Amino acid sequence: MTNKEKKANKELISPTDRILLIKKENDHKNTELNIPKKELVSQNNKTKKKTTLLYNEVTFENTQKKNLKPEILKTNLSAEILDLKEQLKAKEQQLSNHVNAIDNSNASIEFDLDGNILSANKNFLEIMGYNDGDLLGQHHRILVNPAYSQSRAYQLFWDNLKKGIHQKDEFIRVAKNGKLIWLSGSYNPIFDILGKPSKILKIATDITLAKTQFLQLAVQAQEKEKRASEFAVANKELAFQNEEKEKRAAELVIANKELKFQNQQKEQRAKELIVANKELAFQNEEKEKRAAELVIANKELKFQNEQKEKRAAELIIANKELAIQSKEKEKRAAELIIANKKLAAENILKEKRKVEKQKRAAELIVKNRELAYQEKRSKELTLANDELKKAQEELEAFSYSVSHDLRAPIRAINGYTQILTEDHIDLIDDDGKNILQAIIKNSKKMGVLIDDLLAFSKLGRKQVSSNNINMKALVNAVINEIIIEKDENTPLFEIDELDSSTGDSSLIKQVWINLISNAIKYSKYKSETRIKITSVCKDDQIIYSIQDYGAGFDMAYYDKLFGVFQRLHSQEEFSGTGIGLAIVQKIVNRHYGTVWAESELDAGAKFYFSLPTIKH
Repeated sequence: MTNKEKKANKELISPTDRILLIKKENDHKNTELNIPKKELVSQNNKTKKKTTLLYNEVTFENTQKKNLKPEILKTNLSAEILDLKEQLKAKEQQLSNHVNAIDNSNASIEFDLDGNILSANKNFLEIMGYNDGDLLGQHHRILVNPAYSQSRAYQLFWDNLKKGIHQKDEFIRVAKNGKLIWLSGSYNPIFDILGKPSKILKIATDITLAKTQFLQLAVQAQEKEKRASEFAVANKELAFQNEEKEKRAAELVIANKELKFQNQQKEQRAKELIVANKELAFQNEEKEKRAAELVIANKELKFQNEQKEKRAAELIIANKELAIQSKEKEKRAAELIIANKKLAAENILKEKRKVEKQKRAAELIVKNRELAYQEKRSKELTLANDELKKAQEELEAFSYSVSHDLRAPIRAINGYTQILTEDHIDLIDDDGKNILQAIIKNSKKMGVLIDDLLAFSKLGRKQVSSNNINMKALVNAVINEIIIEKDENTPLFEIDELDSSTGDSSLIKQVWINLISNAIKYSKYKSETRIKITSVCKDDQIIYSIQDYGAGFDMAYYDKLFGVFQRLHSQEEFSGTGIGLAIVQKIVNRHYGTVWAESELDAGAKFYFSLPTIKH
């Protein structure tokens, strides 16, 4: 071979080097493009297939190149390289167009494997209300709920992404202004040339409007169904009333035509009056039956309240015992640490203190058994707390069901009584009119009792918040809102400086409303109404008191004072439902406080309740 031919061969690229060069260029281009995982893998597979075909062709050409002249070989290889470069350029342009289309039509954001934000496109920034400076370098957790970002599920989410697992779902994200944004899309791991995840690309579409409209439509559908149900009931009631009116009108026409047969008509009316009296007697029997059922229900409710209080007392004792055991456990743990240190020091003199070591080991075994017993006792107390909570929920559900089921018959009684008073008042004598008025009055009273029972049952389901309460301002607001009845005196208030406390201000306001209203009501027969409100700080509690100088009550009946529907005065003397003080006790108990009272008949009453102090 001549020197000229050797020089020409040196200028040529060997087939093996050419394959490696093309593969490196393809991998480098794919790494620079931020395309989803599946498409990138597909493109790499196609490139590998082409490289394999090219390698086979080059292998075949190697068997033939000894018979070719160097100039011909160089020309063929150059043509093939140019052809491959054109194909690669076309494929890169296709992938670039694909990426640009995704970037223009969707919101996208890029993270490293630690969750730090590398970049975000214009659509994402507009949706979330950020600019580049707000996000670059920040962690992914600024886009999610803080509680979720600390959860195990969030950590597992990122662990899967780091393993190369594709995540696709609907996501809720927090915008810069705090607004919740619904996004539908996916988190796509981007792989390097070694097939390992190098970064994460999120591609998503804003579906907040669709989600909001969907939720609004669901609420509207529920409202429409409710209105339709109410309309159906009203239409049935109206149809019944129209039928009754038509029937009575027909009877009136017949009565006018048969006026000449007044004697016969009087006998017919007398028969109808007998039937009406029987119907009225039947209604009175039904009323007494319902009253008896209500008495039974009240006794059952009282029994359940007593059981609840008993369970609460047991729980308090159990909690105290648990606190003592916890302290004992800490003390035992400290003793165990000291014993271990002493044991380590005594190992130096192992032979001299062998007997002492065995003794210490025995003591440690006993202490460990004691600790195991304390842990078992803690689990038992936890189970007791769960059972008490379940019993309380069942009691509240029963109270709500009883109150709710009593509304329908009360409405029916009111409706039929109203029909009689409006359409047939001329056919009813004075005694009948008085009876109808009594029915209306008592049914309204029953409605008020049901409303109070519902309010009492809802207290058990209401979440109690804890905020600082300016008690002086709260009491003044309650006094300004209270309406004085015609037969009641204008009260004179004596209010000391009241200490602030912690609790749910809306519930504590209801406590003051009930206590102040009672003080005014039970003082209406006195020449003047004086009310004194004070507070005193004792240990970790603030004790508030409200004192009136009205009717008071006999302390012999104190055990009935805070019971549901328990009254110490007659309805004719003082109106009310007998549930106000039960509500007061339930609210105070839910604030971990206590309510009690002192009184003397016809000399006034003084009520106390305690709340926790503000901890600075």
